[in-house]
Amino acid sequence: MSRLSRGCLRCRQRRVKCDQGRPSCQRCIKRNEVCEGYRDDATIIFRYETEKVIEHANANALVSPPASTSRTSRRRSRSTDNKSNSSRLSTSPVDPSDLTEQEAASLNLLQPFPWAKNVPTHLRPAAEDRVVDRFMDKYVMYPCNETSSSGFLEHLPGLFRDVNIEGRFALRWAVRAAAYADLSKAQNNGALASKAFHCYGMALSALGESLSGPSKVPDDYDLMTAVIHRLSCLLNLKTFFVDDPTMRGAHAQGMAQILRLRGSDQIYNPRGWSLFRLAHHRIQKQQLAFNLKPLDESEHWISQLNEDAPSARLEKDALRINQTCERARGLQEAIARGNSSINEILEMVHELVKLDQEVASWRQKPEWSFKTLAVSDLPGFDPSVRPLTSTVQLHPDLWLAYEWNYHRTARSIGYQQLLNCLRTAMGTPDLEPLTRESVRILIAQFTETVRLFADEVLSTVPQTFGDIDHLGRLHDHKAGAPRCRGIGAYLLLWPIKMIKGAQLSTSPEQKESGQVVFERIREYTGMKSHLGSLSII
Repeated sequence: MSRLSRGCLRCRQRRVKCDQGRPSCQRCIKRNEVCEGYRDDATIIFRYETEKVIEHANANALVSPPASTSRTSRRRSRSTDNKSNSSRLSTSPVDPSDLTEQEAASLNLLQPFPWAKNVPTHLRPAAEDRVVDRFMDKYVMYPCNETSSSGFLEHLPGLFRDVNIEGRFALRWAVRAAAYADLSKAQNNGALASKAFHCYGMALSALGESLSGPSKVPDDYDLMTAVIHRLSCLLNLKTFFVDDPTMRGAHAQGMAQILRLRGSDQIYNPRGWSLFRLAHHRIQKQQLAFNLKPLDESEHWISQLNEDAPSARLEKDALRINQTCERARGLQEAIARGNSSINEILEMVHELVKLDQEVASWRQKPEWSFKTLAVSDLPGFDPSVRPLTSTVQLHPDLWLAYEWNYHRTARSIGYQQLLNCLRTAMGTPDLEPLTRESVRILIAQFTETVRLFADEVLSTVPQTFGDIDHLGRLHDHKAGAPRCRGIGAYLLLWPIKMIKGAQLSTSPEQKESGQVVFERIREYTGMKSHLGSLSII
């Protein structure tokens, strides 16, 4: 029998010897590629998670809650069964992600079933369920028939109902980690934040165990767990934060490995397609943000999709932009070495402009249309949330608006990569005067295009934060925070970080506006309270 290779995925694909280095093998480092991990070692999928989290999970996964709890009969998640609380025996198994009596008593939760005057004790949901319900209500976006939007995390509630089955505990603990984290920052509850970290560690450990079988193909529960882990980190528990460049894209790499193991058949059912879209969407975003090359498998996956479906077209266009960016980076290096000509740059400029025109014209459809209003024609905004642009863009579907902002940002990165090439070419001494003038004009045009996209993203901020609805009605902040503020801040994070950052050629005024919006994102997501000045990174 032949010996099973323990090399990384890239080395196995190339049939070369791998040194099995952690976190990345030397061959991948020398080729300037992302080392994608080791199929026969499932724990390496999320190899950049801190050892502290893993050790914490292993130490606590099999122990009972602290003895100080007075809760002698623990109530498991209602996803276990539909029996009332009174029928649950005191010998019910203890779930280490459950809240103690003291932890539950410290929470300020809304009254369950507000349409009822009084809720009998035996019908009152457990505190854990109410915290998860709050999380679902805040972050799950269901499909919108009016605009053909496919939603966000729309299959999570259905998957969560089945998480008490052996092998699916990872998703239960991941969802509770995210829900506890979100509530802990809203109520400044340190004990709940610690509980969230505990659940996060257990979920990581359970996911590793779920994927450890030699013939195990990751299922929908595994992939959704990886997606929720990503959201948990963006909720910014301070304990999760490590300022380490090697962690960039760690969750995206983990999701990429899971997609590989699931194979190409995963898109042939609604839930599988939805989860693929969620994961691949984030993978491509990480690649664009950190100048990583596209996955080798993405071309095959995307080729199976129907371009006429908006969500499928979005993935295809993003991949084409990502591939163009990869070529542009290689071309820029070649120009710097003197191994390329200006004609190659101009050819790539033509290709990207043509691609961008295709993208823009394809989206000249009602479901992609924004309504643009002048700020001067609207009632006065609260000074703390006044728009930073002269106009606001409104859309009836917040998720579809985000997808367009995501694509605006991807297009900006594509143009920026060409700008980098053109600026490198301007530094070559043998450039003819007419060619130099043409390059200068292109630089000015592309810079203006990047800034136009930035203005369009900034003009969607008021609706995304819930300061104004899609009909142009202002939110009354005296009545409380807008319901969509949390998910809106999450959806704006990547576009705004790109606008305010050094990577894009946005104007100083746009970078300043981006920083103002980013401060609101830090506040609304809890980054500011949990991480302080670290969250500025």
